[in-house]
Amino acid sequence: MTYETGQVLAGRYRLVERIALGGMGEVWRAHDQTLDREVAVKVLLPASAQDEGFLERFRAEARHSGGLTHPNIGTVHDFGEEDGSAFLVMELLQGEPLSTLIRERAPMPQGEVTDILYQAALALQAAHDADVVHRDVKPANIVVDANGYAKLTDFGIARALNEAPLTQTGEVLGTPHYLAPEQAKGEPAGPLSDVYALAVVGYEMITGQRPFSGETMVTTALAHVSQPAPQLSDEVEEPLRTTVMAALAKDPSLRPQSAAAFAEALRLPPGEVPSHLVAGAMAAVSPVIVGVPADLGPEGTLPTSVMLATTIVGAGGAPAGVGITPISGTTAGQDPDAAVHDTRRPAWLIPAAVALLVLLIVLVAMALSSRGSTAAPVNRGAITRTTPATSGTTQATAPTTTPTVKPSTATTTTASRPSVAIATPMPHKPAHAGHGKGKGGKKK
Repeated sequence: MTYETGQVLAGRYRLVERIALGGMGEVWRAHDQTLDREVAVKVLLPASAQDEGFLERFRAEARHSGGLTHPNIGTVHDFGEEDGSAFLVMELLQGEPLSTLIRERAPMPQGEVTDILYQAALALQAAHDADVVHRDVKPANIVVDANGYAKLTDFGIARALNEAPLTQTGEVLGTPHYLAPEQAKGEPAGPLSDVYALAVVGYEMITGQRPFSGETMVTTALAHVSQPAPQLSDEVEEPLRTTVMAALAKDPSLRPQSAAAFAEALRLPPGEVPSHLVAGAMAAVSPVIVGVPADLGPEGTLPTSVMLATTIVGAGGAPAGVGITPISGTTAGQDPDAAVHDTRRPAWLIPAAVALLVLLIVLVAMALSSRGSTAAPVNRGAITRTTPATSGTTQATAPTTTPTVKPSTATTTTASRPSVAIATPMPHKPAHAGHGKGKGGKKK
């Protein structure tokens, strides 16, 4: 069925104005004639309603969202099906999508960034406590009002952890720019995948840029797996800087271990580095070594038989693209040879070899001098074989190292990540002392 202004759904919800359109459905501002209040009604488009998979996801959204109650989560009021379609009745949120604020104002003040991230993290923790993973955290799904109050919305592709998945094996759900590495690889999304996506949102608020991108949705998704995260500027103050970077670690075990832990780190005193997250922040910016099979193709490239098939479902749940892309064996942004095995000589190797050669020559000369005229004849061939080659012929192999980039922090040591018991934050918007102030990650 099609929808138009003035239409009444379920004898109760009168459609007033269409306010959003997505691949799966559209959102209308509507009037609840029973309770005399303004609401938002999300309706499934006719083509999507004919697809049992989309319809079941829509029902799942109603179940997941309807069971969540938190001040920083948009409330779901009702769900219904009629005339071969379905609709979801939600709280009508006042404010702007965070995506609009980023487009118009980024880089945003750091105090404001901290407040929004903190509130969104509390919302995610409430969802995770209910065993619901959002799986599509992005700026468009966070609405911020004029007072800086943020609400997380659109659990359209969320999944309850205790339910069977609605996707096929290897299918990737989410928006490519905000996919956690494990999601991009087709692995199940978990609570820490949401934390990663929220860190991408934070990075974008701070800098006005997304940390990972590509020419296609598939290459963008793969960038989360193969590329190190760009380091935030030293102008980004602690604890915001280290908290966001640590949550971008490709290894989930190095990220803040819950959305609540992410929120708690953000509330540390200004200037304090969350020391238990330093290792994660360092890992996030370290070059990524991509494994390469032994059967390399010409010039170290992968054979065409080694491919990655990925299905990415875009906003609203509609399939956004299917791609088959060769997996590069090189490290993004690095010398192609360095990603497989770094054989470049360290800068100290040649001077050290020369110094060693000089020392051996001096020792040999002293030994010959001490023997005098009665010394046995010198076997010069033996000397030639045992003396190290000159710097021009030295073939020493440099030790294989993995470069690391240390975040600019107040500490000079890297502490191991301790097991920290995190108190559950109060479920309301904090009165952040720095709200609306501070400076962005880069100068305008």
